[in-house]
Amino acid sequence: MLDSWLSRLPDLATVPRGAIVACSGGADSLALLALAQAAGIEPVPVHVDHQLRASSPLDAATVRDAATRLGVAAAVDVRVVDVWAEPRGGGFNLEAAARAARYRALEAARHEYGTDTVLVAHTADDQAETVLLALLRGSATSGLGAMAARRGTIARPLLGLRRADTVEICARLGLEPVDDPMNRDRAFRRVWLRREVIPHLARTAERDIVGVLAGQAEILRSESDLLDSLAAAAWPLDDPRAPAVAPLRAMDPALARRALRLWLGPPAPARAATDALLDVALGARRSVELGERRTVSRSGGRLVVSRRAPSDRAVGFDVPGSALVQHPDGPLRIDARVESAAPVGWPAGAGCVLDADLAGPRLRVRAARGSESSRGPGPPALVLAHGTTDRALWALGYRGARAARVTAATRRYLWIAVHPIPGGYTEEQVRS
Repeated sequence: MLDSWLSRLPDLATVPRGAIVACSGGADSLALLALAQAAGIEPVPVHVDHQLRASSPLDAATVRDAATRLGVAAAVDVRVVDVWAEPRGGGFNLEAAARAARYRALEAARHEYGTDTVLVAHTADDQAETVLLALLRGSATSGLGAMAARRGTIARPLLGLRRADTVEICARLGLEPVDDPMNRDRAFRRVWLRREVIPHLARTAERDIVGVLAGQAEILRSESDLLDSLAAAAWPLDDPRAPAVAPLRAMDPALARRALRLWLGPPAPARAATDALLDVALGARRSVELGERRTVSRSGGRLVVSRRAPSDRAVGFDVPGSALVQHPDGPLRIDARVESAAPVGWPAGAGCVLDADLAGPRLRVRAARGSESSRGPGPPALVLAHGTTDRALWALGYRGARAARVTAATRRYLWIAVHPIPGGYTEEQVRS
């Protein structure tokens, strides 16, 4: 029954028996489990429970039921993780923390079962969305290359299939995937791309835009890998913790910037920060502050990284977009959208309208500091802050600060809405 799909997935033929299959219970991962079983891989299904929803035990039950129907010999291995215990650094991003906890659990399972492969169920549609997300973030070729079919122990054999294929596979086999309501919520950027942007591009271009984006990602990824190898060869690190900067002087600036990004590792700094970092390496400036509390300076002809102590739990997000934050009263989703028309009515309490041009294209949600929290009883207040200056724009539940308050000169209006999430976060919100 699955032969036509298996013929499109040559990478599955190279997967060793007993490989781990990461199985959330969605259509993509259930289809991957079915295909791995049909290919004779004898997969080991591993379900990671992030404990972010009250109904998460039902997801594990869905995976167990599917494994039984498919005749998978290995028992479903359920790994429970504590996302909130993840290292927080200078802030806390729920999606990143959940992803880190998930892959750590999968890696532990891989070691225990003695395999060198973990299969994850990203499709061509996921690849196209990842390309557009990288484009919106201003990523370089490394980001636009999106996801590799194989990176270390992680393999993505379904990049040659579409999401419609995985849904059809589940339907033909009588499998009932987990229904995630977040997939219909356009407040989330990936869902917005999936339901609005990509269909619009496909209609106007009159072609399969997912195939185009996925194909471009493959080309850019191979070129990016080549540039990485050239950059690494041109700047061999005599001391990875404090490398000598002399070799960078003889390198083309584009290659030198790439070499610096490789040295820093993720998260990759923005272009302006990378340019500033190169200036530090060449002696044109003393230091540069990067993300993740990192400061890079030059000392004795070498680059040195120092880290600031963590200050608060901050979550950054782009506009329009959303942030998922934890508050003592319960988890919240904060949505931001921009409109050109002035509001007919003004929100109160759970919402706010600010001047979009003054607020900027990126925001941060963090704990209030000092006088910022003096106006409210109860748990510590959360503040919406400017993404670059960190200046407070709105203490949640109160009037917007003067830094971005709407005036007669306002031309673009930033709408902020706060939504409590009684049931916790959905599984889709923490997927890669």
